[in-house]
Amino acid sequence: MRLTQLRLHDFRNYAQVTLMPPGGVTVFVGENGAGKTNLLEAIHLCCLGRSHRTPFDRDMIRLGCRTSAVYARVKRQVTRDEVGVRLFSQQSLRKTIYVNGKTVPRIGELMGHMTCVMFSPEDMSIVKGAPQVRRGFLDMLLSQCQPAYFYALQSYHAALKQRNALIKQLAKQRGDLNQLEVWDEQLAKTAVPIVRMRREAVLTLSDLAKEHYTFISGRQPEVFVLRYQSSLSGPGDPGEALMDQLTASREDDLRRLTTGTGPHRDDLRLVLSGQEMRGFASQGQMRTAVLAMRLAEINILTQAHKDAPLLLLDDVLSELDEGRRARLMGSLGGMQTLLTTTDLHILAGMQPECVLKVAEGKVFSA
Repeated sequence: MRLTQLRLHDFRNYAQVTLMPPGGVTVFVGENGAGKTNLLEAIHLCCLGRSHRTPFDRDMIRLGCRTSAVYARVKRQVTRDEVGVRLFSQQSLRKTIYVNGKTVPRIGELMGHMTCVMFSPEDMSIVKGAPQVRRGFLDMLLSQCQPAYFYALQSYHAALKQRNALIKQLAKQRGDLNQLEVWDEQLAKTAVPIVRMRREAVLTLSDLAKEHYTFISGRQPEVFVLRYQSSLSGPGDPGEALMDQLTASREDDLRRLTTGTGPHRDDLRLVLSGQEMRGFASQGQMRTAVLAMRLAEINILTQAHKDAPLLLLDDVLSELDEGRRARLMGSLGGMQTLLTTTDLHILAGMQPECVLKVAEGKVFSA
């Protein structure tokens, strides 16, 4: 896949910018706070309909503006697509999604037209952070691979929201207890495809990440694996298992006013040489693990779409020693890459196709 045009209107610190990056490597260089990351965030928004930095659309709208828009054109092996997202500061207005000149009613219809993998400093939270960060990593990967997964996830969370609302009503002696059985069934039904797709994806992800970790680290004795941790990961039917668990935990749920079991509690365990990484791994080992996971993500997306995703590197090269940096860049051959840096010297040995300077909301040739 190749990004041929990117247009921003009142996005972050940009009033209006149009970029036409070449294939190969494009470098955005500038001081911290100049707006380099904002350009990568705009690409991410076109791929997934959301930011990688904030859950609030209004954060991406330029100060003093009511609306913002990002549009992108991509060229694939056999197709060309144009996608766009318009954001509104007014909370009552929902973001508008465009695909090939038409407004589409659901974000899921954006998935797959344009795919990306982003490496950013925030990625360390995949190792260090809460389970929801690792679930988010899985969810974004699978949503880009299969729009059906995205819709299944939406249905599950809609059912979960309804069940939790009913639990709160029942705690106040309101609502119908018989309705809880209805939402239990709906939750169990929508959980099945999520668990099955996550289970399969983690097996593939682990095999690929293990190989990438060994290559980047250069340390054969360190074995990196990923394990899917779920109350529904057993060999039986996930729906039946969840129904049993919901029934068994009903009193606890009514006391705690929330649903305590299901895919929304899943986790992804990162294990290095038999030990949980979060508890003992060094910064270098954690960073290598995250890079390995992102490279595995590239493999999976390339296989799913028969075309490589866009690669976005947000100031990550400066965090790596020279050996890891060389091995990382050596494994990325042929992908269109857009990266940010504050120092061009970090790119010694690389020959980018394009270097652009970013300053005060403007982008120009370096």
